[in-house]
Amino acid sequence: MSIDPRLMERRKTVAEDNAKHNVERLLKFLAVLLAAGGVAWLVFSPWLSIEQVEASGISASGANSILVDQGVVAGSPMLMASANATEQALLTDPWIAEVTVSKHWPNEVRVEVVERVPVAWTNTEIGWTRRAVDGVALPSEGEPTTEMAHVDMPELADVAAETSPDMLAALEFAAALAPGLEAGAVIHMQEGELWAEVKGYAVRLGRADEMTEKALSLAALLREEIPEGSLIVMIAPTNPSVLTPSAADAAAAATQTSSDETAETEAVAPDD
Repeated sequence: MSIDPRLMERRKTVAEDNAKHNVERLLKFLAVLLAAGGVAWLVFSPWLSIEQVEASGISASGANSILVDQGVVAGSPMLMASANATEQALLTDPWIAEVTVSKHWPNEVRVEVVERVPVAWTNTEIGWTRRAVDGVALPSEGEPTTEMAHVDMPELADVAAETSPDMLAALEFAAALAPGLEAGAVIHMQEGELWAEVKGYAVRLGRADEMTEKALSLAALLREEIPEGSLIVMIAPTNPSVLTPSAADAAAAATQTSSDETAETEAVAPDD
């Protein structure tokens, strides 16, 4: 049985076309592999690897360990380092208030850290810890020391301390105290107002406002000769007043009498 020569030619042409297409596909696949390999080599090559990590502002925080965990170290690929993810990881450290991570091609990463600074020992429902001026609790070991001011608010829930206006005002006052005044200073609440004890003087601070101004005004006032036992009133920082011991006692007695009279009136008032 003979085969038509034209059919044989057709089969040969189809076979050659298929072979040609297969070769072309293979060549394209190899080209893709070579390109991918080239890109991978370039990404992981020393040309696009981190050569230097320039970090500033790191002291108390664990920023260096976090950078290692995030792969922001010499020798790591620049493309694999995420500035945003690294910033978010660093901000989980309570010591770190602000951070900026920037990549400078081809091989440098800069990390700028602003750390929190403890300004006072604070006492809340769970006990004593150090806090920064923004209310964030900082890792604290041991018992409170007298080098920093104390904020004593044992009735305040710890979870509320970071946003409490009274706590934040007390911390602002502590942070603004002049050098030498913060040691041994105690800030507390009394009858709904902020009070402090500074250098042996009772200081009525009043509402939780203008605390920096009150601290600066107090420093100026304490440079003068003030009788021991005096009460310093800083409710208006631009117009502070000093009540001598006798005047302070009289004011306290008047306040107590007024409170007693109010309580007595409320006790005998008829029900509506």
